[in-house]
Amino acid sequence: MFLILVSNASAFTFLNIYVDETGEALFLGETDKTLNLPEGVNLINGRISGTTQSLTNKQGELWMFSYFLEGAEINVILPEGAVIKSVSEGEISLDNNRISIFVLERIEVSYITEDQLRDLTYIPVIVIMVAILLILIVFLINYGKREKDEKKKERNRAKRKRDKDKLDIIKEVLSEREKLIIEKLKETEKVKSSYLRKLCDIPKASFSRHVQELEKKGLIKRTGEGKNKFVELVK
Repeated sequence: MFLILVSNASAFTFLNIYVDETGEALFLGETDKTLNLPEGVNLINGRISGTTQSLTNKQGELWMFSYFLEGAEINVILPEGAVIKSVSEGEISLDNNRISIFVLERIEVSYITEDQLRDLTYIPVIVIMVAILLILIVFLINYGKREKDEKKKERNRAKRKRDKDKLDIIKEVLSEREKLIIEKLKETEKVKSSYLRKLCDIPKASFSRHVQELEKKGLIKRTGEGKNKFVELVK
């Protein structure tokens, strides 16, 4: 009696999986076994073919592909321009500008596509451009404000000069006592009339006459009543 052992050592499964930019995986391969394949992938007369998106998922900008097939030699080809972020194991090579990963039975890989990588590259550029634009806007606002302030200061300086020139001209026709009253008012600004007279050391009657003359000339003005009379220069 003879015992015949049938070995399955010759059993094989070769599988190429092409993953595109949308995460769809195209299966092309051969096998001499009965396999449990993902939905959308068929086995007919030993040939494997079909597409599925059940093996890929996306989190943010990161794509992830994961697949296990017992006893299979698997070659996963990522989209053109993809960049691997992590891979469980396997031999990595380049196949027509596409990354190819050869593994036995199991593959887990995360990657970023070319379009996503380009978008990520553009983000710092956009941030820099926005920052430059904001700096430019702030600069223009501050520059405009400085220009406005400088013009205002220039107008004030010109006005003060005109007022000074006008006052200097008028002072030429003033008496010495009237000039003294003007000078004291420059120092004290608004002051009580009685206190101003003491500062000028002018007799009361003469002081009142000089103040009236200066008021008529539009150089000073008086406010208040009685003991609370104040005198100041006309601005």
